Amino acid sequence: MIELLVVVAIIGILLAAALPAMQKYTGTAKLTGATDEVVNTLKLARQRAVAINGHVVVQFDLRNSRFYLFDDKNQNGLRDGNETMAGPYNVTKGVALAEVGFIQKRVTFNARGSASESEAVILVNTRQAAQRVDVTAATGLIYVSGIYEYGEGQGHAH
Repeated sequence: MIELLVVVAIIGILLAAALPAMQKYTGTAKLTGATDEVVNTLKLARQRAVAINGHVVVQFDLRNSRFYLFDDKNQNGLRDGNETMAGPYNVTKGVALAEVGFIQKRVTFNARGSASESEAVILVNTRQAAQRVDVTAATGLIYVSGIYEYGEGQGHAH
């Protein structure tokens, strides 16, 4: 009986020691997953703009932490009723869109694959770990930072 209590106590101590590491891992996994969703949507918009020989917009909604893309047939930057839309996609629970540097919180890709401007989107999890997604205007290429503590090192979008 005493041996069983000792084993249970050891298991409890090991679990207590492992819990913070598991919480950090879970938060990091959610952040990278959410970042991948944003990156994949931006890449899809770029590819679609080239494929349809037109303009495709990715619109970010900071307040609701979501985003969507649409074919901008009349090139006004706004989704009109006849324009095809995908989304909205909600950012993974436990992660938020912290900053979007694009004017009007949207980026437009054109038929050459270029973006309307060079800017960034920053995602942050509940532990203040962040990842930055940069879009380069001339090429439309998308780059992702490593994970860093929000407010340090990588700067802010703007």
